[in-house]
Amino acid sequence: MKIEAKDLQSAYIKAANELKCSAINLEITQIKAARKGFLGFFKKDGIFEVSVKKDGEKRVKKPKNDRIEKSIRCDKAQKSTHSKFEPSSEDKFEPNITITQSDTQAEAQFAKPARKSTLNIDQSIFDSFHKIDDNQTAVSLDNILLEIRAGLDRLFGASLFDIQVSELSIYDADTIYIKLDGADAALMIGKEGYRYKAISYLIFNWINAKYNKGIRLEIAEFLKNQESSMAVYLNGVIERVELIGKAQTKPLDGVLVKIALEQLRQRFPDKYVGIKSSDESKFIVINDFHKK
Repeated sequence: MKIEAKDLQSAYIKAANELKCSAINLEITQIKAARKGFLGFFKKDGIFEVSVKKDGEKRVKKPKNDRIEKSIRCDKAQKSTHSKFEPSSEDKFEPNITITQSDTQAEAQFAKPARKSTLNIDQSIFDSFHKIDDNQTAVSLDNILLEIRAGLDRLFGASLFDIQVSELSIYDADTIYIKLDGADAALMIGKEGYRYKAISYLIFNWINAKYNKGIRLEIAEFLKNQESSMAVYLNGVIERVELIGKAQTKPLDGVLVKIALEQLRQRFPDKYVGIKSSDESKFIVINDFHKK
């Protein structure tokens, strides 16, 4: 028979309903394809030829799993071989062991838990572990100063500048004071202190990496003069802070930033004093701490 349907699935459903049989028993061949049309117009179903299978429904046989059957056969064979060689209860050998009193005493001796030995440990080493020997600290600082002086002498001895270490001492717990002086002291400072800044970074990186200390470098009277001129300039900044509670400095460069920071933090310990950057310059800001 021939039927019209929009697709093959619809053809199977329509033919099964008309012939009143299962779709499995049908063979359908497309004779003419359906037209989809344009915008819903000129739409037309396809033509399909339907025939009924003579053999009827196909019986689906479950495939045998050869691997499972083989494994079952192997298990049965292994069980049969084990049963052949497994001794019966009568043939099993049971050794006749006699336990003597000495054996029981030895077993009881090993079963007893070992007693914890009490050792007399000297606790004095733990009590004095965190104590600092003042004499040892002083000696170590003296050794550090001797090593630094020897290193600075080698450094400036290899240069063409007439410069010597005129003073070397402990400024505070974390800082070492170094004063350089000589005929070429002005050349060591350079224009606007650029050589002073370079030498300061050079010595600081060496001492901080090796001894974990900071430095306070003085060349001739350069640092003292810079501190005096900065103190004069900061008078106006301090007056502004005392008047309105906040202020900021002009753009500073090099060692002037550090000098201004130290003086302002010493003058205002209860306020925020920090360094801010703007383009290529730095300045110091003073204001109140923000309370959360």
